[in-house]
Amino acid sequence: MKPTPPGDPDINEGLPVRDCRVEPCVLGTGAQPLDPWQCPTGQPSCHPPETNGLGIYIIEGGTYCFMVDGIPRFCPEAFENVPASAASPHPSVRLMGRDPTKRGGQLGEATVTGVLQNPQIPGADEGVRIHSIQATGTQLTVNYCSLSSPCLDRATQVHSLQGEKLRRLKLVVRLPPDDGAPTGPFVLELAVTPLSDASARVHGYDVRYREYATGRPWLKHCTPRGATAPDRDPTSFLPGLRINSVNAAVEPVPEWTTVGCASGAIVTCLDWGYAPWSPETGDYDVLRGHVFGACLQAKRAAYFVGRGDLSSYTRNGTRIAKRDELGLGRNANNHVEELRTLEALWSPLGAVCLNAENRRVPDIDLPAGLYDVPPCPRSPTWTSTGKLATGTVNPATH
Repeated sequence: MKPTPPGDPDINEGLPVRDCRVEPCVLGTGAQPLDPWQCPTGQPSCHPPETNGLGIYIIEGGTYCFMVDGIPRFCPEAFENVPASAASPHPSVRLMGRDPTKRGGQLGEATVTGVLQNPQIPGADEGVRIHSIQATGTQLTVNYCSLSSPCLDRATQVHSLQGEKLRRLKLVVRLPPDDGAPTGPFVLELAVTPLSDASARVHGYDVRYREYATGRPWLKHCTPRGATAPDRDPTSFLPGLRINSVNAAVEPVPEWTTVGCASGAIVTCLDWGYAPWSPETGDYDVLRGHVFGACLQAKRAAYFVGRGDLSSYTRNGTRIAKRDELGLGRNANNHVEELRTLEALWSPLGAVCLNAENRRVPDIDLPAGLYDVPPCPRSPTWTSTGKLATGTVNPATH
């Protein structure tokens, strides 16, 4: 990092990292969550492109959808645990996601069961009921019981699989029929295998799928499709959140376990250190969740998402420097990143302030007027909502 020229303000001095263990760290009263379900002003529709070009669940240009004959059939976003009720006497699990076959790409649901392999008797597979799917941090656990069991007593009737034991289980996903299709539900089987070379912060899994009981080749769930991304794009899971695939709004939902690809904003922000839960309890933390939501927008350069502009003003592979008030996003040497230039301060609604001359991709045109987003002060400071700062790695000379 070059020293700050004489007479210029030191950006990093104005954006210090606090130690929340010894001083209070609270969210300002002006902080507001991004509305996850309201259609943004001026948008012709509220559903994302089939390939998720918005970069939330997977990198822009890739697809997180299950493909059938080369056509997106269902785009999984989270497992939802459904407790037993008067209408349904057994606990169950649904796979929630965008359904491109439905008008508007609305959220759809698919039922989930399982097939368990017997390691002592090859070929002696057993159908099982999936009781629940959960993640501790980002480590996945699948809980199941026999089809003959009421599946109500966790101590005696429910069994758990995690780590390498997940290899024994195939999840069976029954997708709803296409709109107007003469055939019934379409059935897929999913294989989930842990990866040993995943990030220290994030558990990675290889998730593959194929049409059930056909013997067809397995297809990879996360497919960058030639985009600038790692050769292998693992899948990761995070607990208790529903993340909108249109605007990246975050909503705590304890029954949900979100499914994301490593190259997308969701998993990238986890890998950067911005987990939205308390490291002591594992419960959702409002302040950390705010920084996580800000990271989802900052990673994608979605400067104006809270003002109804869903556009991402960056390109795949563009590096950025980042710094947050809580000191969560430390590098491999446990150091806080230094900023040489300030691009923007961020909240879950996008940029709180923006120095357009410092944006990471200068040749992408920004809208006239910048939707009234003000420039950052020459001597910037954290604000009640702006808790994450970004800058260019190789700043231009102005």
